[in-house]
Amino acid sequence: MVTVTVTAKFHNPSFSRRKEWQRASRLYRDTKQFCIEGWENSDFGNSVTTASIDNDLYSAIQNQAIREAKSDHNKDGEVRYRESQPFAVNNQNWEIDTTENGTVVVGFPCVSQWWYTPIEVSDDIADPVDRLVEEDTDKTRLQVYRRGDDWYCTFTIEYDTDTSGETPIGVDIGERHILAVTAYGEDESMLVSGGEAKYVRRKYRSLRDSLSEASALRARNRVGNKEERRIKDMNHKLSRRLITFAEQCENPVIRMEDLEGIRESSSWSGVHSWHFHQLQQFITYKAEHAGIRVEKVDAYHTSQECSVCGSMGTRAGDYFSCSECGRGRHADLNASENIAQREGEPCTA
Repeated sequence: MVTVTVTAKFHNPSFSRRKEWQRASRLYRDTKQFCIEGWENSDFGNSVTTASIDNDLYSAIQNQAIREAKSDHNKDGEVRYRESQPFAVNNQNWEIDTTENGTVVVGFPCVSQWWYTPIEVSDDIADPVDRLVEEDTDKTRLQVYRRGDDWYCTFTIEYDTDTSGETPIGVDIGERHILAVTAYGEDESMLVSGGEAKYVRRKYRSLRDSLSEASALRARNRVGNKEERRIKDMNHKLSRRLITFAEQCENPVIRMEDLEGIRESSSWSGVHSWHFHQLQQFITYKAEHAGIRVEKVDAYHTSQECSVCGSMGTRAGDYFSCSECGRGRHADLNASENIAQREGEPCTA
């Protein structure tokens, strides 16, 4: 199953449409806030219906607002919605179609009527949009929102895919080598040292410690911001390099370890580090825009198992060896080969 989030810009919506959508955004926010305040003040029970909502929104939009408000109310903390609030329609009350000249339009109810408005279909969303038009996929709710002078819609689709002919790209993220990548079955690999990241972390940790001892807290905070910017730039470059590597392969699918699953059992403190998590996010985001599926796989024993026979091997520094089949390989590349062979769950940015 593949999950893809699609964001599309509406193409030159008329003034009347934009005016009504802006009104719908305000009414949607007011509806959600009305529900929250009613529950907080015990004015009504949890079973709120559209009969309690006194505005001109279509009932499908009112129902969606009630569902979202109820979900937010069940979370901890006070709920107050900002002024610029997207409005949403559930999956059964919006549609996508093409006109006779091939223009893709999205239709949904609002205040006065249903609106069918063209969207701009860029290359990175063409495939999921085509699938949805052909009804070859399931869709989620539609959100409509404004950014500057432009209006956008966003939704998520899910569809089954034929995995035959794909090239699994196994990605191991670690401390000694920040990226170890293998295109399984293609005899292609990439190994990137983690030396730069370790240097940056040591350098700024030392600076923070020195400034803390001098009670220079403002300067210490500035140092932290510089470290974040430098690591972020490095992660952007690493993720772009990985996507370029994957794009050279036929029908690539990127597979990474689910680091969340090994946080409690791992003896490596780096698994908790924010910048490894950020690197995974950047890889997922860039892959999605390049049309490459990303999966997260079970991390259990990817570093200990032989990628050829599956037996438990021995690691000495950067070298992995298997006594059962005689396999010898760089340890991190062996791990990336194991990752490439495991089927995982699709993930998004």
